[in-house]
Amino acid sequence: MKRFFNQLTKRKTALIGFIFLIFVFLIASLTPFLAPMDPFVQNIERRLLPPMTMNADGFTHWLGTDQLGRDVLSRLIYGSRISIMIAAGAVFIGGAIGLIVGLVSGYSGGWIDSVFMRLIDMQLAFPFLLLSLTMVSILGSSIMNVVVVLSLTSWISYAKVVRSSVLSIKYLEFIEATRATGTSKLAILFRHILPHVLSPFIVVASFQVATLIIAESSLSFLGLGVPSSEPTWGAMLADGREYMTDAWWIAIYPGLMLMLVAMSANLFGDGLRDVLDPQ
Repeated sequence: MKRFFNQLTKRKTALIGFIFLIFVFLIASLTPFLAPMDPFVQNIERRLLPPMTMNADGFTHWLGTDQLGRDVLSRLIYGSRISIMIAAGAVFIGGAIGLIVGLVSGYSGGWIDSVFMRLIDMQLAFPFLLLSLTMVSILGSSIMNVVVVLSLTSWISYAKVVRSSVLSIKYLEFIEATRATGTSKLAILFRHILPHVLSPFIVVASFQVATLIIAESSLSFLGLGVPSSEPTWGAMLADGREYMTDAWWIAIYPGLMLMLVAMSANLFGDGLRDVLDPQ
């Protein structure tokens, strides 16, 4: 771990991305304490107030208010919790499915590998966002359904990377020696092969965080993701598109957060790929 962090600190862009992701994670964890106002309270008298405006009660709307008089900063903070929660849940579930499929498919080979590869080819035939939209339309809008849909549409990224890693090491001498001693297939997979595929798996997971946050925001923007009663960055973008000329702050701030989080995750994933590279 010491060598890992020493290598990471040498890559400034990756370190900046890592620090910003930790910052967003802390904001999402401390949402009830950091939000200055209730993000659900509406007040038409305070609608479309510009940033840094103080209301009659003495509270300052640091990022302004939206078309219903709700505080933009509070909704932005609450939106971070939903985005991080959905992305983390989808990475965990989708990553677990892809990891198991990649291990079994790569090590078993034969008809098992062919079946899994054909399933992956069938899913790749459908665009990622279009498939997500279809599944959410069928299952309905809820946080759990969005997590399930994003998990079922993203597992192939992990499976393909893990499978290729398994194929590259399953015939190496130490694996052959372990197999010759009578070690079971499960022990070989999870005790000897799994540690060698975790590095590329972690890199893919870091890149998937940005992809899934953008996907969740896209679904919310189209009204098919998280229920409209919940504040999300995608829903805030959808609300602000009609007020770009009069109240630009409604859409600009969630869009800026989406851009920064996606860029930070990609920078961190790029640095992580270099740090975990065995060469």
